[in-house]
Amino acid sequence: MHEKVSTAITELNARLKEVYAEDFSALILYGSAAGNAYRADISDINVLVIIERNSADKVFQLGKAAKALLQKYQISPFFMTREELNSALDVFPLEFCDILDMHTVVHGEKKILDFKINPANLRHEMEEKLRGTVNDVHGMLLAAQGDEKLLSKYLANWTGVGYILFRGLLRLKGKSVTGMDGKTVLDTASKEYGVPLECISILNDLRYNKKPLTMSIYLFAEKILESLNALIKIVDAME
Repeated sequence: MHEKVSTAITELNARLKEVYAEDFSALILYGSAAGNAYRADISDINVLVIIERNSADKVFQLGKAAKALLQKYQISPFFMTREELNSALDVFPLEFCDILDMHTVVHGEKKILDFKINPANLRHEMEEKLRGTVNDVHGMLLAAQGDEKLLSKYLANWTGVGYILFRGLLRLKGKSVTGMDGKTVLDTASKEYGVPLECISILNDLRYNKKPLTMSIYLFAEKILESLNALIKIVDAME
């Protein structure tokens, strides 16, 4: 675990114990921060917080007690009761696949994550995510208002979310994504679905390595849309 992540999680765990006391059931670190893909000051720290009772007042108190901590370390908490966890597996299969694939139980019992994901639910969410991403790219094109640098920033920032999407597509094909870096995920997804995804890799270089593009960013956006729409057709046709 990255030193910065370890510090952030230790402090967050202490705040949760203070605010929720006996209602604090589990704290689970997942995503890039739970593996070796975390990048300080770039990656978010994703956590699942399991509580016994849902209380707006407690969440409000935590926001006050951990404001600086959440902002400093870019912590994104996902709150659920045990009951909500069990009933939400059909609604958030992609998210729970990510949690199962790469996580660390910081506080609580490990068996709290003893559940399975229905592939049919994952297929539905993947189609919804793909269609939503097409709308997101359209929104970025509009919001950039003709500014290519601004569009580059929007699309580069999206690549982190995009990798979650492509990992889900591999899981839909029954592939394990444990230990895969971003490039491997893209290369494997491209082969499995027969859809070119080089444009996403190039955007990743733009984000992390500041490599300049060889063509206009709006043409890259067009390539991304073409790939996404091709994937939508494939996923939509799956049983």
